[in-house]
Amino acid sequence: MTRIFLVVCFSFLFCSSLIASEVSPRVAEISVEGNRYIETAAVLKKIRIHVGDRFNRRVLSREVRHLFAAGFFSDIHVEGEPVDGGINLIFVVAENPLIASVKIEGNDKLTEKKIRPLLKMKAGRVIGPRIEQEDINSIRRSYLKKGFYQAKVNIQTKQRDDGRVDVTVKITEGVITHVKEIQFVGNDSFSSNKLISLLATSASSLGSWFTDKDVFNRDRFAADAQLVQQYYLEHGYLDIKVESTRLMLTPNMDDFYLGMSLSEGKVYTVTGIVLQGDLVPSKEKLEQKVELKVGELYALSKMQKTLVQLTETVGDEGFAFANVTPSFHRNIEDHTVEIIFDIEKGREVYVDRIQFSGHDKTQDHVIRREFRQHEGERYKASAVRRSQERLRRLSYMKNVSVAKQATADPKKINLDVDVEEGKSGKFSAGISYSQVYGVGFRGSVSEENLFGGGYRTSFTGDVGGSVNNYSINITDPYLFKDGVSGSISLFQNQTDPKSFALYTQNSKGGSLGMGFELSEYIRYSINYSVATTTLSGVPATSVLAIRSQEGTFTMGELKQSLSYDTRNRTLYPSEGGVQSVSLGYAGLTGDRKFYEVVTSSKNYIALSEDWTFRGVVTLGAIRGYGGVDVPIYRRYSLGGVGTVRGYDTFSISLVDPSTLDILGGENKLTSSADLIFPLPYMDNTGFRGTFFVDTGTVWGDSGVVSEQFDISKLRASYGFGIEWASPVGPLTLSWGFPINRQTYDKVRKFELGLGQSF
Repeated sequence: MTRIFLVVCFSFLFCSSLIASEVSPRVAEISVEGNRYIETAAVLKKIRIHVGDRFNRRVLSREVRHLFAAGFFSDIHVEGEPVDGGINLIFVVAENPLIASVKIEGNDKLTEKKIRPLLKMKAGRVIGPRIEQEDINSIRRSYLKKGFYQAKVNIQTKQRDDGRVDVTVKITEGVITHVKEIQFVGNDSFSSNKLISLLATSASSLGSWFTDKDVFNRDRFAADAQLVQQYYLEHGYLDIKVESTRLMLTPNMDDFYLGMSLSEGKVYTVTGIVLQGDLVPSKEKLEQKVELKVGELYALSKMQKTLVQLTETVGDEGFAFANVTPSFHRNIEDHTVEIIFDIEKGREVYVDRIQFSGHDKTQDHVIRREFRQHEGERYKASAVRRSQERLRRLSYMKNVSVAKQATADPKKINLDVDVEEGKSGKFSAGISYSQVYGVGFRGSVSEENLFGGGYRTSFTGDVGGSVNNYSINITDPYLFKDGVSGSISLFQNQTDPKSFALYTQNSKGGSLGMGFELSEYIRYSINYSVATTTLSGVPATSVLAIRSQEGTFTMGELKQSLSYDTRNRTLYPSEGGVQSVSLGYAGLTGDRKFYEVVTSSKNYIALSEDWTFRGVVTLGAIRGYGGVDVPIYRRYSLGGVGTVRGYDTFSISLVDPSTLDILGGENKLTSSADLIFPLPYMDNTGFRGTFFVDTGTVWGDSGVVSEQFDISKLRASYGFGIEWASPVGPLTLSWGFPINRQTYDKVRKFELGLGQSF
């Protein structure tokens, strides 16, 4: 064990005279002996005794402890000798050895690249017990964050001939400690299963193979307590308290047992809403922004939305510092609450300057063009909020904050917009699979902020199976100042769909497009594409309608679309919908002449917090003109994921009865109704299940076969599906059972799609 010696030696005569005078001598000199690696000046800098100070044993003892705490020395003692003018203090030190090398062993789950920055032990530095313990603690903390509660760290040293030491950090990782069980006490109103479904932490289950939610994380479990409290507040329990949380680690440190103790209280009904204070722009307009209603249960989400809307409404009148404070007046006996909103408008201000910071790559005008609050205008809270939303929607922005800064003029403020840029470039690679085109490899490279100007570029390739597709695209979101986007793309698509056709198709071409934001939810786009398509390998036995299209043809198509998107999110939406209509017209250039109209309505209804209804209806029509037939590859055929599940791809079509060639129809109608629900034991894994009913049919004149719309020929199916947002793209599995199957329809009860959209 390291020892500290404090020895102050004086001559007997000097000590006798000191006792007789009862006056402490002054420190005349301070020197250091025994140091080899650490410079004397560095040691003296650590000593807080100075020449000229009165000698004090207590102060000297404290300084020795302070010097030892620096971790450089294994032994320190002080010698004192009388000199003219006082006493000479000599700090005699024995240095800890110098580190020659540091080696890390036993780390599989944490890379050396992540461990080394944690270490204070580095080549060229001294090693001591304090530094060793600090590094051990740092490494263990990193393993604890990953759930390795069995992790052990041992520091071993081996001395070299020159006195330096080689350090080996030996790590025994053990296994991850999982959450075995989560229990609740005091939850009379909601089941434990329901409360567990709210948590970011989960007990080990089948779904644990796909997430790390069952790996214990102390911070995450603390946040879970807030989630439980918020859930109760959402359902009227104003007095809810999470009284305690319990963590029990098994002796072998394999598992955690977690628990929460709740005090629910009673459910409160709102009996009154009062607005007081500065009621601007008017009491009537402010009352319209109150989401809480008299006679309804208190709900936290409605309270939060009310505060935001009231503050924003007052702020839209130029009051940048508006403040809304709610107060609750509970009636304990009948469990009711009256809520009073006290409104302080503050002073009316105008925005003098808007200043941006934090953008090293992105050009200033790229950020400024997203702002809906302008300099010189009266402050408007909703415009500032919308500006933040638009900036956050940029994929290369991680975070955006807006701060209001006072100016010399009390009627003006500056807005300081601080942005945090994220990575704008992306690379992805994966495997795609469909039962039509087989297994393929998919890769893409994209840049969302080229040259810092906000230009979006991408290159995508699908190779393998029966496809060989490439595309490159560049888009300027603000081709013109009014927010009109422009895009250009080049593509080559080669397919060999042997499962349903006996010909190959090779297309190459490009397109130009423009997009217009008509409102926050409505978008209009126009696109013109030119493509050259070659159909080859058509058997001589095929019908004339197909053989006549063999060869190379050029097609120029103008396509316009209008969409109204109110979804609450793009991935796994639960509310809102997308209504769209598109019109395509080919014939301005090229050999093909046709027009196409497609309208679609997709809607989501939240049935509960976990269950969602999704309804989709699509109607399409395509017609040739000028004596030119519609290309065979643009005619309508249905079947499979995205149309009518339970039927083989392209099997619902117009079929030549003699050759069984798939001809396609001029019209299509599809609809689907999905009941989406969470899968048992797979909460928070990205998996969800669906019960579905699909319907669809095609009709029209193929040149060989003609059919009118006949409701008796409307195909239908029902079944069960699984959807998963996997790391390599959306994955869908479906088990469908056909209803009203027709003569030439083919059945595919199970279908797997990887790399397709839901």
